Amino acid sequence: MLQRSTLAIAVLAALNFPVQANSSAESADEQSQTNPATEQAKPIERIQVRASGLRRDVVEMAGPVSVLSGDELLQRAEASIGETLKFEPGVHGNYFGQVASSPVIRGLDGARVQVIHNGMGTGDVSREGPDHAITADAITAQQIEVLRGPATLLYGSGAIGGVINVVDNRIPRNVVSWPETTVQTRFNTAGSERSLSFAHDSSRENMAFHADGYYRKGNDYRVPTYTSDEGFSANRLDNSWNEHRVVNLGTSHVADWGFVGVSYGNIASEYGLPEGPEDPALADDGEFIKLNQHRVALAAEYQPQHQRWEVLTADIAFTDYDHAEYDDGEPETEFTSKNWELRVSGLYLLPQGWRGILGYHGNFRDYEAVGEEAFTPSTDTDTHAVFWLQERNFGNLKGEVGARVERLTQKAPELTDSAGVRAVSDSFNLFSWSVGAVYQLPANQQLTAAFSRAERALAANELYANGVHVGTRSYEIGTAYRVEAAGMGTEIFSDTSLSKIERANNIDVGFRGQQQAFSYQVNVFYNDIDNFAYLRNLGFQIADLDAYQYTQQRARLHGAEASVTWQFMANQQVTLMGDIVRARLIDSNDGNSNLPRIPPQRVGGEYQYTANQWVAKVGVHRYAAQNRTANNEDTTAGYTFIDAAVNYNFTWNNNDMMWFAKLQNASNELAFVHSSFIKDDAPLAARNVTIGLQARF
Repeated sequence: MLQRSTLAIAVLAALNFPVQANSSAESADEQSQTNPATEQAKPIERIQVRASGLRRDVVEMAGPVSVLSGDELLQRAEASIGETLKFEPGVHGNYFGQVASSPVIRGLDGARVQVIHNGMGTGDVSREGPDHAITADAITAQQIEVLRGPATLLYGSGAIGGVINVVDNRIPRNVVSWPETTVQTRFNTAGSERSLSFAHDSSRENMAFHADGYYRKGNDYRVPTYTSDEGFSANRLDNSWNEHRVVNLGTSHVADWGFVGVSYGNIASEYGLPEGPEDPALADDGEFIKLNQHRVALAAEYQPQHQRWEVLTADIAFTDYDHAEYDDGEPETEFTSKNWELRVSGLYLLPQGWRGILGYHGNFRDYEAVGEEAFTPSTDTDTHAVFWLQERNFGNLKGEVGARVERLTQKAPELTDSAGVRAVSDSFNLFSWSVGAVYQLPANQQLTAAFSRAERALAANELYANGVHVGTRSYEIGTAYRVEAAGMGTEIFSDTSLSKIERANNIDVGFRGQQQAFSYQVNVFYNDIDNFAYLRNLGFQIADLDAYQYTQQRARLHGAEASVTWQFMANQQVTLMGDIVRARLIDSNDGNSNLPRIPPQRVGGEYQYTANQWVAKVGVHRYAAQNRTANNEDTTAGYTFIDAAVNYNFTWNNNDMMWFAKLQNASNELAFVHSSFIKDDAPLAARNVTIGLQARF
């Protein structure tokens, strides 16, 4: 089995690589003057990664990163971050319907993948459960950055698996020469979903102003007809409707020395928790979530014109979040989270070419859960951390080194177990560090390597969960409990000594380049994690639901992601991609070493044609069957998705316009996502057509 897995990784690494393709007419004209088969180097497109801390471009990063922006982001944008990014190499979605789909990076998700908004946490409770939606959205974003592998130095232990940074202009950093407004509307056929969004930027002297927002509403979406274990059939996913309202306002004072700005945002959202085919005679209103979030953020940047300090920055964000879970129209459980976050940092220059960043990061969260299904007790979480990252060029070699010291404290004042109610407190002292290098080869090619040792404190739900989790249809138990048989039942006792710090040793090696006709990148990774906490099916039921407990054991994840683009004619190109991850427990006691809910191997290809104002694409992605399953976990059949998209750019009354359309699941294939807790009840959407129009004034 290991030999076959290694062979699969090698094949992917050799054949498939990511792509940085320029589809503009100007680029096409330039390339038409040359022979695409030559090896002559061409300049690499520079895209700054805001989440890098040191303000580096993609090509300067030692770790693997990709950026989605522009027309490609417009086309891929979906109702959730997970669905928007699911075709990025190494990224899948855990899929809880189209609205609550969180990203899975290299087999890791939940509390190990941090979703941030302009470098600061979203302040929601999406990391506590896969049925909880991420409040950052792709519709009004300027770019979305995906940092694969540990990013704990800048963002803490919650980024041990990676970071998704959603970047927008909510707090303007620059004044604009003239006002600009973008309006977009779209409609899809699967759920009759319609949306309207806008973004506006303007300036007056040194003041910059921004406003954006959107409204989206969709019905239960269509799926290929399927039948449940009880024999009931459906061609729509019951209770998959959604309705969202978002508005954001921001302003900044911009000067030669930098800027200082503030923003306010509000989200009001309702969405159903998908249910598979059921007896029509027992139909009810189903379970759904109502959420509301208020967020105030401040940001400042000062450029002191000092020989040592390049830029000083400060960010503060306060988020007031609550959501209630309803069953048959009645509220049953309410989750609230009040979150303060502070980050201050300085970008400095030292002799001999050293450049670095030094900063403090604090996070203070008051989380409460009240009601019949509050499976995690109310918890206060305080985090204090100091981080440092430094780099220097040594000729063709750029080296970097960094570290983070963090203290995280979890307090649950009313934890309930079989012995009664008690107060518990756990503190974790964490130390993470990394080294990396980028070696510049001839002809715009680079070798990259990075090693990191990252430590993670378990999240509150991983520690203290003890109750029915309606979203996952399970009874969840945290690591800080002993589960004992008692007659015909089960008793659960608190024991915080059972919880340990996760320690991940991660190695990333990459090769990337951009030449006359080809763009390519391949990354191979190896991640050895001590005390890995995973949700294990215990094989029996509590409260008529399957019992799961977070269990810590050593785990090993390794794999590769890659893609290559070949522009074989001035206006035509082909892209191939693929990824694979193998995730196993080491020294498993039950004879099965596979980790649960790991995405399957995937390969795909896309053809693009550009003509005047038109850009057309057609793609095929094959998801292999997932037969490497954990105990009490079912296999998932493979499937093939065929998609197509077209953009048409034109002007109307001197305004830039774009009409776009995309076809998803053209073959109407029935497909289930292996990484989903409710995969058997929530297939992917049936054949779907989305049409939209964007206007810039």
